[in-house]
Amino acid sequence: MDYTILIVDDEEPIHKLLPLFLVRHEKHTFTVHSAENGAAGVDMYNKLAVNGQKLDLVLMDLRMPVMDGVEATIRIRANDPKANIYLFTAYANTEVEQEALDAGAKGTISKSSDWYKTVNTIVTILEST
Repeated sequence: MDYTILIVDDEEPIHKLLPLFLVRHEKHTFTVHSAENGAAGVDMYNKLAVNGQKLDLVLMDLRMPVMDGVEATIRIRANDPKANIYLFTAYANTEVEQEALDAGAKGTISKSSDWYKTVNTIVTILEST
C-alpha cells in the first residue's frame, strides 16, 4: 500500500533519516512531505488538501519555532477534524503532550534512536486506520 505522510519538525536530520528508513520497508511505499515548523506544517497540510492529496498521517513535533505542535494541531483539526495527527516528540508524558492530545492528536510516537522501531510503530498505526 502507498501512504502519504507529513513530517512537521524543526530538526533537519528527522526529515532526512525517517524517509530513508521508511523506504526500506518491504510491505509499503511512502510519499513523505516535510515542514520545518508548525506554521509551515499547517500551510503544507492545507495546500495538499486543496490539491486533493489525502495525508494518511501527520507526525507532529511539539516544540518548534514560529508555531508549536499544539497550535498546529488545533489549526489542522479546525480545517480537517479527521486529520490523523500523531505527536512525534521527546516530550512524552508532559503537560504540553497532554495539551496536544486534548487538541486532537491521536497518540504519541516517542523519538528514539531505534529508527526500525519508529518505522514499525508508524506502519502499525497506518495499517490500523
